[in-house]
Amino acid sequence: MKILTMAALLVGLSYGAASAQTLPPDNDTKPAGQETSRAECLKNFMAADADGDGTISVSEAQSAPSVVPTDLGLSGPINQHEFVTACEMRIPKGG
Repeated sequence: MKILTMAALLVGLSYGAASAQTLPPDNDTKPAGQETSRAECLKNFMAADADGDGTISVSEAQSAPSVVPTDLGLSGPINQHEFVTACEMRIPKGG
């Protein structure tokens, strides 16, 4: 029984680590291309800008690939204006 409990625990820990890597950096963020407002674009920028310096470095972009607009790639530095402009290009316009 002890071995079974340990095996279940290890599987659970492995699953938790693996699933955490595929989630956006924050529950309030949406994957790139699914934003519906400028505010959501800004939330994604702030989530990706982990150190809060106003730019997304290469390592920050690589740590948050699900929120970085695909046309910017995962290369940095990416400033807020650049990020939001690329993000807003994908928001459907009403009409």
